Amino acid sequence: MLGGRDTTTAPSRGAPRGGAGGRAARRRAVAVLVGVALLVLALLVGLVVSVTGMFTSDDASTSDDGASVTTTDPGAAAGNGPQAESALARRPMLALPESASMPHALSSRSAGAAITVPQPGQVVGTLVPGGFPGTEEGALGKVLAVTRAGLSGGDLQTWAQVYASVAEPGAAPPEQTPVSRDLAEFRRSAHMSPTGPRAGTTISWAPTSAMVKGTTDDGTYLVGCVLGEFVVEHEGRVVTGGYGNCLPMRRVGDQWRIASGPAAAAAPSPWPGSDEAVAAGYRELQQ
Repeated sequence: MLGGRDTTTAPSRGAPRGGAGGRAARRRAVAVLVGVALLVLALLVGLVVSVTGMFTSDDASTSDDGASVTTTDPGAAAGNGPQAESALARRPMLALPESASMPHALSSRSAGAAITVPQPGQVVGTLVPGGFPGTEEGALGKVLAVTRAGLSGGDLQTWAQVYASVAEPGAAPPEQTPVSRDLAEFRRSAHMSPTGPRAGTTISWAPTSAMVKGTTDDGTYLVGCVLGEFVVEHEGRVVTGGYGNCLPMRRVGDQWRIASGPAAAAAPSPWPGSDEAVAAGYRELQQ
């Protein structure tokens, strides 16, 4: 049993040593301890592999020689209407190798001034905070809130519930989003069931930076992207990496909603603050 205690009873002081029963008991104790150690090691290896694997995207674009290319201009306007919105959402972003997501040196450069995300006006009675203003920063605040709540526990059902709670009719179903595909692969690789916690394991995501991939000319639709540290802890041991998420957002009344139309292409997932994060266009968040 993972995390179980070794309950083998030591021989009493007066018991004879070296008997067949004592040797058998010791062999069983050693076998139990080795089995527990191997299970823990297997889980940790699975977590490392799955955490690394979820940081690259099948939707990423590369040049013919395999080099990464930037295929979007963060902040660029896209026109108006469903066709313009779809083209913006589906436009690929910077492709990065898996190693870019793992912790490494921070950059001395930046992609621009820090982004100040406003506080939500509604935090009670909802899965995701709401009441963000109708600005680009407000939309990024909503993307951040959805991503943080949806990735809590690394649970597919949690992501689906959080996503559906803020999606407008006609939005891509949650299972068609990059986050859903990544979480499914992560949990398979880590030998976890699709939903539910695993004893001794906690999973969380902490935002660090963001960008606006692009907007429509009228400013009512945009694709916002956030980047943060995806953290998996198992019995005191920690695996971490950068993980990004992009969502198409529409201003509906006084709220930002996940927009109808296709899901956004997968976000770049570099290590926050690295040269790769700067190249992708991520700017530091201030909350």
